[in-house]
Amino acid sequence: MINMAQYHHIKFLKEVEGLPQRQIAKKLGISRNTVSKYIKQNEASTTVNRTYTYSGKEYSDETKRVLPIIDQWHEDDLKRWGKQKHTAARIYK
Repeated sequence: MINMAQYHHIKFLKEVEGLPQRQIAKKLGISRNTVSKYIKQNEASTTVNRTYTYSGKEYSDETKRVLPIIDQWHEDDLKRWGKQKHTAARIYK
């Protein structure tokens, strides 16, 4: 998935500068299929960020101690590629 800036750059190159998909793909260093996919979309896809809601539940002291650590792992995982992210099983271990 590309970020919002790349999405808008693709749209700009196609609609304003009138470049064909192959030139856009070559210029940005991405696949022509990816360019085609995002040109066909009317609006940019958005990512859903995890909400942190811990106030409604009662947690043990140990759980309260590790929640900030797990939250930090999740924030760090947003910067990593798929297979390097923490899964529920890895967090449990």
